[in-house]
Amino acid sequence: MSILNELQSRRLGLIELLSMGLELYFKNIKLFLIAYCIILVPFGIVADTLQAYINLSPLLFLLWFFLILIYGTIFAPAYQVAASIITENLLLGRKTQINRVMKTILSCLLPLICLNIRFSVNYFLRSLLLFIPGIIYAINNTYYSLAFILRDQKGKAAFAYSRAIVKGNWWRVFFFLFLIVFVVFGGLAIFQKFFSLIPIINSSPVLMIVLPDILAGFLSVGIGIGGILLFFNLDFQKGLKS
Repeated sequence: MSILNELQSRRLGLIELLSMGLELYFKNIKLFLIAYCIILVPFGIVADTLQAYINLSPLLFLLWFFLILIYGTIFAPAYQVAASIITENLLLGRKTQINRVMKTILSCLLPLICLNIRFSVNYFLRSLLLFIPGIIYAINNTYYSLAFILRDQKGKAAFAYSRAIVKGNWWRVFFFLFLIVFVVFGGLAIFQKFFSLIPIINSSPVLMIVLPDILAGFLSVGIGIGGILLFFNLDFQKGLKS
């Protein structure tokens, strides 16, 4: 049975989704890594290099902070668009053309940035209230960006769409996000420990930041696909119930 049929036919466990995401990733690793290396890696290397020397000057810190802000505001959403489209194409058996993906990114990016800002402001304001309301809001609206990218839901509709598919699955989404964070940061810690044992790398502050970050990033791509599959699974199951 194909991954698409599995997603459509039944409620999948979190480990199953994670396994399917990694399977889809490794079978099509060239597609995902081309997009990742084009969109995120060059900018990430520059930011990581600055981070290695951040204590030398307040100006370097401000520049690093500015780059991280740009990374999270523009480049990370751009990659999310690419990964979402590639994953959907693979599930549906459609051919992915990188130039078309890039055109879609350009058309989607500004509205997605506006949605991200809206989400961030609402999350921040709710987090001021003992933090718990912020967590609830974040989980309920986790899939607003995928609702926009993959289901063409705009503005308030994107957030409403996310809340609709998360309803009744709140803890499932929460634990999957926790699992993603655990695996990615655990992988980063393992890579840092491994490279610290190699003298030529351990002696370079830049390499000790850049190499673990890049490898953890490669891992996060596969884990992130599992999150996209969870969106599809929740969406399909919601359709079956309605």
